[in-house]
Amino acid sequence: MPTLILARHAKAEAPAPGLSDMDRALAVIGRKASMHLGEALTEAGLVPDLALVSPASRTRQTWKLMATALPACESRVVDAIYETHVPGLLRELATVDVDGTVVVVGHEPTSSAAAAFLAGPGSDKTALQRVAHGLPTATAAVLEFDCEWAELGPRTARLLAVVSGRDV
Repeated sequence: MPTLILARHAKAEAPAPGLSDMDRALAVIGRKASMHLGEALTEAGLVPDLALVSPASRTRQTWKLMATALPACESRVVDAIYETHVPGLLRELATVDVDGTVVVVGHEPTSSAAAAFLAGPGSDKTALQRVAHGLPTATAAVLEFDCEWAELGPRTARLLAVVSGRDV
């Protein structure tokens, strides 16, 4: 059964004059939380077959550190993830050619909005409540579904859990 993990990047350094948003790096606490998120996914048996990562420095760093706790998998930097919303994310997911688990390392509010949009019957009530408040940094929503990636739409998935690197 295909699984989608929608992960928000870990805590980044504060904006600074002369530094673009795209170039903001992870804070020390964010680096630790990224590794913990990878560990939490591994412990939950959530092993990605493919990672789709926003080109922002903080998302690429988050994935690199998450991946240290996960078995190796293909990763792709996808420019569209940086400033997209739910429809754009679904367009990217429609091109996925993996039958297993895909992790998207992206940004808010798109990560939580996509999880809420996709969550349908059988979703975990606690996870739904957490997603409704937005995903904190270094946190991921985990969904599974019975359709093809290109068929994802409103209420076509089950939100199983929200996993956090901050809880470890």
